[in-house]
Amino acid sequence: MTNDFLITLFSMQQPRRHRVIFGLLKHQATVSTEYWGLRYRLLTVTGLLPKLDKAVFDQRIAQLVADGFLMEVGDGQLCLSASGQKAKEAFLTAHYFPEKLDTLLQYDVPMFMQAFLLATQILSEKAYGNKAYYPLQIEHRLMQQVKYWYTTLDKKTIIAEWVGLLNNYLQTLPMMDANALVATWIGHDVAGLNFDQLDLPATWHEEDFYFWQLDMYAGLILAIQNTPALGGLVQLTGKRTNLPAGVQFTYERVVAGESEASLLQHRRIKIGTIREHLLTAAIWLPRQDFPYEYFLTPAIQTYFAQRLTGNIDEWTFSMVRTSADPYEFFLFRLYEILQTKHEDG
Repeated sequence: MTNDFLITLFSMQQPRRHRVIFGLLKHQATVSTEYWGLRYRLLTVTGLLPKLDKAVFDQRIAQLVADGFLMEVGDGQLCLSASGQKAKEAFLTAHYFPEKLDTLLQYDVPMFMQAFLLATQILSEKAYGNKAYYPLQIEHRLMQQVKYWYTTLDKKTIIAEWVGLLNNYLQTLPMMDANALVATWIGHDVAGLNFDQLDLPATWHEEDFYFWQLDMYAGLILAIQNTPALGGLVQLTGKRTNLPAGVQFTYERVVAGESEASLLQHRRIKIGTIREHLLTAAIWLPRQDFPYEYFLTPAIQTYFAQRLTGNIDEWTFSMVRTSADPYEFFLFRLYEILQTKHEDG
């Protein structure tokens, strides 16, 4: 058995590149990384470990290989061995795997957690009429935002509203989760407990605790996001987007009918960049939201369908290439994305 969460990100059937998995976890993704994240069905772990160190990650992968849980199958790709599959199943039984990955993709949950803990402290001290306390130290800009948010509240009603909403949320959780979550909060004469001070499963380690916290606060975001005062706390940290501003702009202009030539003229970016933007949008957006038909005409799709069969992971550009025009690779990759979306329903 292994205590390393990384084993859950590999498969017995599908060879996977560990550099792709690192790029996803760290959210240092190229279009190629995101494409393979789509093929691995691992896009939901994007940004899950933003502070992950490359040397530490490589060491953890090397240990899984040395232990015989991962096998090298060529070209920097790894598969789970039979013992690795058993270790993966044992890990998932003994450890915590994040369940709210879709919400984690939508919101900056770690930043919200910081804001919430400071806000809880402020309101707790307010409830006791205490103005002389040392505030929780969080990222400076966020601290100023939380302080400003507090000035906008109705001080006569906010504490009762806060307590009521938190009680409602806690009642939706298993008792162990509710008790442990409350024990981590900071308030008047309460420091908040750390991982090793909590009554959590003995098999957990700090990474389990981190994932558990992410799920607890992701659930809290969903519970309070539409409430008048507390919803404002969610808005401080805002929503995450996997479409950077440039990608979003290119996508919107193309959907509106603007041509590549027009985009080149007005934006002064390379044609390759425009096509990368479009591939990124296709990877992240639902099938119905991307205009595949603008590029993949019936004739092109028929040509690809005749030459590209079987496992998409085994397709190569050489199977359909007819010239040195880079546009052909764009169409090939876009077709792979479309077929992956079809596979996933």
